[in-house]
Amino acid sequence: MRTERDLILEIDRRETTVETPLTVRVRDRENRPIEDAIVSVGTQRRRTDSAGRCEITIRSPGFWKLTATRRSSNRVSYRPTAALVRAVSRATPVRRTHRLPSR
Repeated sequence: MRTERDLILEIDRRETTVETPLTVRVRDRENRPIEDAIVSVGTQRRRTDSAGRCEITIRSPGFWKLTATRRSSNRVSYRPTAALVRAVSRATPVRRTHRLPSR
């Protein structure tokens, strides 16, 4: 009998700057890391390590869909998952409000 496991993507942040590595973790609902899962964005693909982690870098600005998949084995099948990440060309400066002097 085959067990079905849902993949869950954990991303260290939902907004990143272009060319800055993004740390991703793939796990299941029981919080077990998924080794050898494939995380992809655009044409890039990275394989997760034994802790279910990998780093992936987005090369151009925009909204990007990250997907995680894992090949099924004889005993376990995996449901893929996806998440949306925004990549900006540079860090967005914090805007401060200045009070105008009253006359």
